[in-house]
Amino acid sequence: MVKAPSIARFEQLYWGSVVIGWVNTAMNWRTQQALLEANPMLANASWFLPVTLLLNVLIAVAIWFFIARKASVVAKWIQVVFAALSVLGILSLIFQLATGRAPSALIAVLGIVSCILYVVAATMLFRPDAKEWFGEGRDIEEDTPLV
Repeated sequence: MVKAPSIARFEQLYWGSVVIGWVNTAMNWRTQQALLEANPMLANASWFLPVTLLLNVLIAVAIWFFIARKASVVAKWIQVVFAALSVLGILSLIFQLATGRAPSALIAVLGIVSCILYVVAATMLFRPDAKEWFGEGRDIEEDTPLV
């Protein structure tokens, strides 16, 4: 099956979001490390941030692979749930910017842009050509070959 144009657009938006998120993580790494070290329970957990980043990478690649290469409806809905959570992230970042609690305006703005791209990528999964990609909306009779 030829990849649907909406799935190609999904990939562009999705990877744009993911890469911006990784850049944001790199920019915020020292701040996050300092927060961990300031907590007595986590002061010796220097492994935590790298492991979290690795899990983030693995999850991002898995979601992309199962949506864009395997047309998995389950992966589609997992991505949609993450996109819904991103909306909460957007609201949180806007609140942090408005109240002056954001660690950095640039980091907050990059986070907002990343989340918006992620949500827009999720909307691509509901276009008619994407529904066809996932095999949604077809009748069972359409899938049955005529004899």
